[in-house]
Amino acid sequence: MIPTLDEVREFLKKLSFDENSINELMDQIEYFEKEAPERDDIVRDYLREECIQTIVEEIVSEIMKLNRKGLKILDVAAGSGFFTERIKKKLEDNGVDVEIYGLDITPSMLKRLKDKGIIPIWGVAEKIKESVNIANKQYNINAPEKFDVVLSTLAFHHFLEPEKVLRSMKEVLGDGGIVVIVDVLKHEHEELKETLKDTHLGFSLEEIREMGSRVFNLTKVNYMDVYCEVGDIIVGLYKAVFAD
Repeated sequence: MIPTLDEVREFLKKLSFDENSINELMDQIEYFEKEAPERDDIVRDYLREECIQTIVEEIVSEIMKLNRKGLKILDVAAGSGFFTERIKKKLEDNGVDVEIYGLDITPSMLKRLKDKGIIPIWGVAEKIKESVNIANKQYNINAPEKFDVVLSTLAFHHFLEPEKVLRSMKEVLGDGGIVVIVDVLKHEHEELKETLKDTHLGFSLEEIREMGSRVFNLTKVNYMDVYCEVGDIIVGLYKAVFAD
């Protein structure tokens, strides 16, 4: 089920994206296609091992608060599954039975996910429900309609319409479930829009809190004691947890 770039463009049309959005997404996809083989090493370069462990531990800590022995988890814009597989392993080490899916639009990333034992779903963050339905019908994925946990790590600033992504996440969130997002804090490094294909220069705690409160009843947003380092640029991170 690894699509070609031409198939990706047709897929985006099927999901009713306009031409400008399609062109912007295709630009991102082509960038990440080239990055896919080295994506894990690139993430390690951005984050010290201590930071990687902290991110995984904080996400797992939030998930464990659900106190469920079995979990269906969706990682949105999972990329190569760098964090996905670590979160899965940490949960399993804590005695949780995990069924985990990774949604991504970049073809080469889907292959990386599959190779790591993560069920790949070809899809778009702004239209998760539609993407899952297409994956189930066309590729026999048998993914659930609702998930206990929807998460996204270091991807939120790439989304074209972040609030729409939150609404899309809510649409596939099961009763009593949570959304967990770890992403970059607002910064002023405009050059990253070109060098890393960032759509937004991160978000302040106030911005992500206000955005989340328009979609969810419960919103918790905090600074994290970790950071990304891109060359000589250092950018802080936040963790947001949403629920109803």
